[in-house]
Amino acid sequence: MQAEHDIVMSAYAEEHLRAGRFAAARRVARSALTAEGPDARLFLVLGRAHAGENDDEHDDRAEAAYREGLEAFPDDLDLLAAYAELCLASDYMDRPVRHRRGPELAARISELAPGSAQALRVEQRGPGGRGPRPPSASRTQLHDVRLALAAVGDPASAAARAAIQAQARPGDDRLAVLAETLAALDRPGRGPLRWMVRAPVRRALVHGAWCIAWLLAVPALHLPGWTRLAVFAFLPATLSLNALLRGARARAAARPPTPAADTPVAPAFPALPPVPTYSRRELTAGIAILVAVVATGTVSGIWSYRQYAAYPRYTVSAPDRFQGVERQDTSPARVRLQAIAPDLAEGGGQSFAYVYGPDPDQPALMVWGATGDFHDAPADTFGDMQRFTDATGRPVHATWTADPGRLGGSVRCVSYDVATSPMVNCTWVDKGSVGAVYFADEGLSHEAAAALARSVREAVLHLESDSGTEA
Repeated sequence: MQAEHDIVMSAYAEEHLRAGRFAAARRVARSALTAEGPDARLFLVLGRAHAGENDDEHDDRAEAAYREGLEAFPDDLDLLAAYAELCLASDYMDRPVRHRRGPELAARISELAPGSAQALRVEQRGPGGRGPRPPSASRTQLHDVRLALAAVGDPASAAARAAIQAQARPGDDRLAVLAETLAALDRPGRGPLRWMVRAPVRRALVHGAWCIAWLLAVPALHLPGWTRLAVFAFLPATLSLNALLRGARARAAARPPTPAADTPVAPAFPALPPVPTYSRRELTAGIAILVAVVATGTVSGIWSYRQYAAYPRYTVSAPDRFQGVERQDTSPARVRLQAIAPDLAEGGGQSFAYVYGPDPDQPALMVWGATGDFHDAPADTFGDMQRFTDATGRPVHATWTADPGRLGGSVRCVSYDVATSPMVNCTWVDKGSVGAVYFADEGLSHEAAAALARSVREAVLHLESDSGTEA
């Protein structure tokens, strides 16, 4: 009964320590030591609760607690390891005696339990506290889960065995985190998350390959720029795994104090070793994937910008006759259109205006526009041309979007009345030209009217043979 009471008190003290309530942990530990007598776990909590304050005076008190505990329990590995870590981290100028004691304690641990978790942890700290930086909580957690799954194989069995051992050793924070994590990963639908934990390098390679393939597909398939966000397709799974890991650590830290079980009823896991530093394979794979993704992103961006900035180069020449109607170069209507067309020319382009009809004063078909670099704001130019038609105040009968044909871009047509004569105006916009075709509406269907406008556009505009760009 006395031993069980000591375990409960040390568990309460450890709960305060894990939550960062150092003063409360010290108060519970010291009260229990005074009331019940020496206990290695209580001395350990008391020392760590002082060391956690990161203060010289508290470090001195931590040392006193460890030394007092070692007087009663001279071979306790956890007390020796905690005291050794405190000594190795001390400043050799301010505390030379304590600093020199660190290697002595490390040697004592190696003598008592060579290869133990405590011995390896102290060795990892390095002389003078200048060893490798301790791994993060998430890396330790993932490392332990991989070891457990590799040792047992079946997630349900691994979770059950970890839960039994965590109950048998309630003071082992690392084992408690492992048990909570395996229990969370064993739930239905967590198979993909277990795969992500088991195969981190393969997971990184798959994610990197997806990012590279998609970043190149965006310009290759002429997809909108926002579709690059698909490279984050794996982000929900990653966030879900991170949330699962954080939740498991939080539940382990908040676990209630529980006396240790008498004997585990399942085979024990091997002792959890210190978490190794990143291997050369992991570092090489990570750097290679990062460099490849960044380089591909840069290539994809440059490629897409060149596609965006490119525009077709046209030469302009109108046939003398179109569908049996002569071109009228001296028509007053052409003079009026020539006065308007130069306002549309962009990037050193060329404006044009042509009129066809039986005589100069009776045009049956008019086409006007300009060539140049219109890739930056084709929609604005398209709207301006439509507003020019709307500003006449003539009654509009119909508006429709038409097939632009082989020159691409966008085509919109509108039918309306001029005086008593029905007319059709089809406006086109592409990255290299804008223009409009006017003709009398002689009962043509929408498709027939658009086909006539398309044929006029293709008769006037001609792609330069060495362009290689798309409309």
